[in-house]
Amino acid sequence: MHWTSFYVNPEDIQHNELLIREEEVHHLSRVLRRKKGDIVWAVDGQGTAYKVEILYVSRTEARAKIIQTRRLLGEPITEITLAQGLLKGDKFDWIVEKTTEIGIRRIIPFRSEHSETAASPQKLARWQRIALTAMKQSGRSILPEISPEQRFEQIVGLGAQCRFRYIAHSGTSSKSLSKTTPLLHPQMHAQEWAQMRSHLRERTQVSPKVFLIIGSEGGFTDQEMELAVDHGFHAVSLGPRRFRAETAAIVFSALVMFQLGDLE
Repeated sequence: MHWTSFYVNPEDIQHNELLIREEEVHHLSRVLRRKKGDIVWAVDGQGTAYKVEILYVSRTEARAKIIQTRRLLGEPITEITLAQGLLKGDKFDWIVEKTTEIGIRRIIPFRSEHSETAASPQKLARWQRIALTAMKQSGRSILPEISPEQRFEQIVGLGAQCRFRYIAHSGTSSKSLSKTTPLLHPQMHAQEWAQMRSHLRERTQVSPKVFLIIGSEGGFTDQEMELAVDHGFHAVSLGPRRFRAETAAIVFSALVMFQLGDLE
């Protein structure tokens, strides 16, 4: 389903009406020329999409009546957290945009031994704006969380609640994703897996949670890899070619979602 949506602050949703404000109302009225009586979609970034009828439009806001609500519209089954080492220049901007489009739920920038930059409050605010635009462009209803910068030592402890934990690494001990701990249980037949996915899409089961770690340009030290493995992470190779960190983020995320049926 391809659809255009406008972001609405959850605080601006009251009973059966909502307000669209600021840049969103400019896009609604000046760019797309929507007016009173038109039907549009709005999303709150928390997983709810609203089909609404515009009641009035001014320069600063648009009021609309809620006709229909949909939960988790455009959202993948899999809940992926991407912990990404900080990168030079604007490469992290690109990662935020593209992984939001793919369906990542949370992005955590981190510093490791080979990181040479930091995440300022200004960068975090920019990444959140990029994620918001990408959420709407890709037809999602959840705005990914952009967490404050953390240290690698903190990152490895955050995956404890995730069923699948992977760290991208090109070392000789790394295995391909299909040969690492299987995303599909080895004893589960295809029919059983299809049924499980059906239940997940109906949200009658808990969504699979995945935690991915990708390093900065310099990769990880041996000590960092040992620490990750000690915390239950599996070292995964992304193939025979060496990717830039920003490319690895896209490839890794897409591979996991494909195996869990989210890109079919």
